[in-house]
Amino acid sequence: MDADINYIIALYSGKGVNRPMRETSHQLSLQNSQQPKHFRGGEKKVMKKSLSLLVAIAMVFSVFASMASAAELTAQQKFDALKEQGIFEGYPDGTAGLNKEMTRAEFSKVLALVNGLPQEASAANYTDVAKSHWAIGFIGAVTKANLMEGVGLNKFNPNGKVTIEQMAKTVVLSAGLEESSAAVQGTVSAWAKGYVAAAVEAGIIPAQSNYKANATRQLLVEASYVVVNGAVSVQSAVVVDDKNIEVTFTDGTVVKKTLDTALVAGQATKVTVEHNGQSYEVTVTLGALSISKAAQTDAGEITVSFNRALSANEQAGLTYEVKAGLIPYNVSHKWAEDNKSVVLSTNYLPANEYVVTVKGFDPVTVKVEEAKAAKIEIGATSLQKAGTQDLKIDVLNQFGKKMNVTPQVTVVHANTGATLTTTQTNNKTEINLASEEAKNPAVANRAVKVDDLVQVTAVYPSAGLTASKQYKVVAGSAATSIKLGNVAPLEGKTRISANESGLVLPYEMVDQYGAKILFSATTSSVSVADATYFEKDGINFYLSEAGFISSYSVDSNGVFKFNTGTKTGTLMINAINPATSASASLALNVQGSATVKSLQLSAPATQVVAGEIVKIPFVAVDQFDQQLAGKDFAVISATASDAVKKGKVAFTSNVSFEAGYPRINGKGELEFKFTGVAANTTAHIYANLDGAQVGQLQLTVQPASEAVRVVEANVAKYFTVGGESKLDTDTIKYLDNYGRTKSVTKDTYNVVVTDPTVVQYNNGKLVALKEGKTKVTITLVAIEGFKVRANANQAFEFEVTVLKNSDVTNYAIKTVDTVYGGKDAKATHSVTVELVGKYSGQDVAINQASAFALVTSQDQNVLRSEGKVIWGVKAGTSTVSAIGSNGATLATATVTVSEAAPVATTVTFKKSEYTVTNGTSLNLAEEIEVKDQYGKAITVDGLLASSDKAVTVSGKTVTGAERGQATVTFITNNNVSGSTVVVVE
Repeated sequence: MDADINYIIALYSGKGVNRPMRETSHQLSLQNSQQPKHFRGGEKKVMKKSLSLLVAIAMVFSVFASMASAAELTAQQKFDALKEQGIFEGYPDGTAGLNKEMTRAEFSKVLALVNGLPQEASAANYTDVAKSHWAIGFIGAVTKANLMEGVGLNKFNPNGKVTIEQMAKTVVLSAGLEESSAAVQGTVSAWAKGYVAAAVEAGIIPAQSNYKANATRQLLVEASYVVVNGAVSVQSAVVVDDKNIEVTFTDGTVVKKTLDTALVAGQATKVTVEHNGQSYEVTVTLGALSISKAAQTDAGEITVSFNRALSANEQAGLTYEVKAGLIPYNVSHKWAEDNKSVVLSTNYLPANEYVVTVKGFDPVTVKVEEAKAAKIEIGATSLQKAGTQDLKIDVLNQFGKKMNVTPQVTVVHANTGATLTTTQTNNKTEINLASEEAKNPAVANRAVKVDDLVQVTAVYPSAGLTASKQYKVVAGSAATSIKLGNVAPLEGKTRISANESGLVLPYEMVDQYGAKILFSATTSSVSVADATYFEKDGINFYLSEAGFISSYSVDSNGVFKFNTGTKTGTLMINAINPATSASASLALNVQGSATVKSLQLSAPATQVVAGEIVKIPFVAVDQFDQQLAGKDFAVISATASDAVKKGKVAFTSNVSFEAGYPRINGKGELEFKFTGVAANTTAHIYANLDGAQVGQLQLTVQPASEAVRVVEANVAKYFTVGGESKLDTDTIKYLDNYGRTKSVTKDTYNVVVTDPTVVQYNNGKLVALKEGKTKVTITLVAIEGFKVRANANQAFEFEVTVLKNSDVTNYAIKTVDTVYGGKDAKATHSVTVELVGKYSGQDVAINQASAFALVTSQDQNVLRSEGKVIWGVKAGTSTVSAIGSNGATLATATVTVSEAAPVATTVTFKKSEYTVTNGTSLNLAEEIEVKDQYGKAITVDGLLASSDKAVTVSGKTVTGAERGQATVTFITNNNVSGSTVVVVE
């Protein structure tokens, strides 16, 4: 046994072994919700580092995984596994000595070293343990840790043998197991029943007929093996959806569980999961659905990821919008198999910042980058003894997609070492193994033959990329079939018009084996404006007339796009492969560009008042009698120059427009704004396009509005002494001369309290000072830009009553959402409880300081309380009570505690719209509020980005760049975002 102890000492001291073990947090005993239900969770004040030895043993068992399961291994095999790791050595005769026993002194040393206990000689106060005894320090250590104790009469009996029940107790204590009340069959001491029952129940030791018998080395090996094999903890618990979770254990097993009751978003729920005969309790929380990330995943692709899987019903209700400034991009969408992300795709998405809006969620900004070379791929599946064929050599970008760049390609005839001729056109590398050019120049009249070997090497020096592939030449073929499909109008259009971009030419090409052939990608648009012929990848295109097609391009997926020119009429397109005589033709009808033929303008439903923006309903129709959206045409005031007005709808009016109006706003709405006029002025408005009238409208324009009187003050009418109620621009409403109710703005109102000793008005709120009644009067104040009608400034007056505290008998606790119960919760996420009072059915602004004395929490292990402050401790629920100064309970509420770490969940701007002038800057740093899932404002890093060129962004400052408007978005470091609109005048 001493030899075994020496190896264990060496293992933990780092001496004499190749791989010394160091204890880490995951090597300790299971705790809390990650342990079987019979585990104590750390209540025992014993060292649990013995499991670090057991975890070390577990490393060995992986070697024997293919041999047999734990139940099938023999004691010798288990010993061999431990011996392989250096835990046991065996005896000189080569045997394991499994039938031998150990002394109590030897066992104390093992326990002390395994548990990392320092020697404590002074604690070994036994009459039979001499001060010079070799194990006195270890005996004292295990005694002090309550792992071992004496045998009675102040004796330790160091030379005595370790019994089975003694070993059971030490293993149970070291592992942090609870004693069990289960019945024990067999001879056992009364003090040991609970420990033996727990060890048997956990499968650490088999049932015995006599637990008072001495423990053998075999039993120690068996017990160690079973404990280690069962020392599995929960690694993670993931919510798949509201009815399914997946729990991953440290042994790599994933247990899927379907719940009987659906999870409630934001509510921590305890779930019991079975694994290897043990019950594990985990706490899971279904997060409120949110966008966790939106990022570019391809040159024309943005993937939006969610914090959890979405059900089919949730997906069905979503719509998607991708915009660069005011320009929308038509996208298709496809959900991932795990239903946690959706791919938004379009044929072309240039480098820019895009605002992605998914219905029901805050917009997110995605930066689309230019592609960067990351890999070379040689994609040809074979080389044929045939004419021109594509080697399909592509440089892939960081997203694994093809780039429009050309690598350096070398093709070598491996049989002779000769370099073969290749051609590169439009980033496509081709070789012809049938022509004379492909003959081996080093050996006359010898061409590449079927079954010869050809080595293809591609290099892209600027990115340090290289790739190589060898082919055996097979029988040749070429594209033998070409089909051209009908060109569809652009999305949202009903016809193909002149001067349009991004039209798709459908095609299908296959070789004699039926293999699909695609055009190779072009690096940029290829101009063919003045041509009636062009060649692409060996296919000759013949056009019946020049000017119909201005340019074409092919993307990395082989999609053939073209732009129309200025010509209108019918174009005949013929595509021919001269190598195989395959051909196809297409008739393309091109109409003129859509322009406004008529603009039906309607009077708005609201009054038209000078100085106020008014939205004008309209229906625009083009020359093809198709309706046009606001984004499809431009408007301008007729005061602009003829050159500027060309192609735009110009408005004239006998009532002057304010500068910048009329205009089409970002939503495609037509907006007017008039300068000052006399009452009931008739405005005659005409819309013209290039000298032709396309619409007209007659409006009655009224003078700028005047404020008449205050009509509402949404403020408490009952108080207790010290109570406060807000009275400011958010709570005061006035009526203007057109009968419209509006909110006051700063400096446009005045508040006077009749008796300021009862109630005082200060900094936008009323504060009760003493019991009594007083009147509050609000009047309007004229300032620049805010007119008050003369002799109509009627005061708004109301009475305020300050009650005794005893007059208020009904209270309720203001709603407390889920609180945080993790690290530093008291310092960062404590909540001060407040009450709401009621008097005669009315709300009372009460003094929180005197209304109640303190709050209590029913379960202090879940939710702590101190004075009127509460904070979470661990996941669960607890009832909070507000206690009056007389000890009576005034109100109660149930509070939920979550251990989910605080993260940013909402980003809001103080205003939905900001205005700057061209060239001026606006610092939005103080305008952004970020809150976590507990409603607490937090400070996080992030970036401010704009989706339109109307502004430039630096840090959190935006600067007007040109007239228009931009969506500006703040994105936190965990991809939560919020947006506002910045209008540049």
